[in-house]
Amino acid sequence: MAKISLIVTVYNKEKFVGRCLDSLEKQIEKDAQIIIVDDGSTDKSKEICKDYCKRNGWEYYRIKHGGVSDARNYGLDKAKNKYVTFLDADDALTPDAIDIMTRITRHNYNIYQFGQYRHHKTGIINDCARKGFYEMNKLPKRWTMVWNKLYKKSFISNIRFISGLQFGEDEIFNARCILKNGGIYHAPQTLIEHYFDDKESLCRGELSLERLERLIKELEKLKSKQKTAEKKQWIDNKIKTHEDSALFRRFNYKRKPNGKYDIVYFLKNSPTNKELVYSLRSVEMNWQYNKVWFYGGCPKNLKPDEHVFINQTALSKWQRVRDMLYLACKNDDITEDFWLFNDDFFVLRKKSENMPPQYNRTLEDRIIKIEKRHGGPTEYTRRLKHLVKTLKSASKGTLDYAVHKPILINRKRMIEVLEKFPDEPMSRALYGNYYEIGGVSRHDMKIKVLKYNKMSEVMNGWDFVSTSDGSFENGNIGRYLRDKFKIKSRFEL
Repeated sequence: MAKISLIVTVYNKEKFVGRCLDSLEKQIEKDAQIIIVDDGSTDKSKEICKDYCKRNGWEYYRIKHGGVSDARNYGLDKAKNKYVTFLDADDALTPDAIDIMTRITRHNYNIYQFGQYRHHKTGIINDCARKGFYEMNKLPKRWTMVWNKLYKKSFISNIRFISGLQFGEDEIFNARCILKNGGIYHAPQTLIEHYFDDKESLCRGELSLERLERLIKELEKLKSKQKTAEKKQWIDNKIKTHEDSALFRRFNYKRKPNGKYDIVYFLKNSPTNKELVYSLRSVEMNWQYNKVWFYGGCPKNLKPDEHVFINQTALSKWQRVRDMLYLACKNDDITEDFWLFNDDFFVLRKKSENMPPQYNRTLEDRIIKIEKRHGGPTEYTRRLKHLVKTLKSASKGTLDYAVHKPILINRKRMIEVLEKFPDEPMSRALYGNYYEIGGVSRHDMKIKVLKYNKMSEVMNGWDFVSTSDGSFENGNIGRYLRDKFKIKSRFEL
């Protein structure tokens, strides 16, 4: 009784498919189910395949062109035997391949991998790993390919190729198999003739940045379904290998963020914002996040992940910030918790997204300090006093969360605070004190000095820095930041 079902997928391979099918005619073991799936070829592949099938009793199916994943899935649905293997139309098998595959199944593994003869213009290389079972973290070379493997059909009964994936479809299929099985058994025999004279795989066509990014996205989705840290880390390692590869660099691939929370910037309607450009560069280099949102304006040279335009005409600064904060908190597309950023925040080193909040002593201390500097009350200190009165009437503390760094906002809680105190403009400090989020006391990090000779010492240990008016353009801090973050971010047009 036949044990092997062999699936050949074909798309416009009239120059090479004859070589492939000749190798099947020459097999020592004739008792196998040969399935040829023509993915809607427009050349003479159809006639060639039908001729071979007619004289050998093989199965020929022609489907609407949909890509290699659809073609292989169709073949899997037609496979009747205990084991399944795949063959590309521009490759071939050694004459004893099916015979060896049939005999080797006595070992009863779920996945077998075989060696390949790699046919280059300069010669032939026998590429075969040592015999044995390779665990997930010690896989043999070429583990991502499906055409050098034999699968137990019952084992892959609920595993299929992802329709529409045009790069890395083999890798995702095998990754799912390996995560389920824990590894691969590599047999000592070399059975596949792998040719490099036509390596445009089935319906892949031109590679593009979009297709590379799709592979990473599918790996991330696969990772999200895993329950153990070991399996998640294994996928992370595969993602990093791709992102660091010469192929991905050639297409100017830039690693996407992998954090839990969105970042929301509140911006004035301005055609340019140089500080924001460098803030985004620092964020991409040193921070973890999910998406970046702009609320309000959007400089013409930048494109965030999401932009919500806000008409800011005839509104004071406090009204603008409060209105944008309220709208952002009402937006269910933003993560439930999000980082509130100013356009002059710069991330100096990478930290966990669970970093504790920080405050600048107490509001009372801040009021005394400002009035001493200005020789008396100011409009700003009057607002601070109003905030202190509001907090004390609510039996809350008076810590100063106006420190110049991001704060993690919970949308539902912030809405509650904004609606409960509609006349209080100091939203960040109000929120931090009302929910008593605590944190670590720290001095104000807004750099106002234009000349700072010991810049490196000042920066040591800081997570964030922010600049004041003029210090970014004219001061040492600005020169330091522009020199540190020279690489463009993915947000720059």
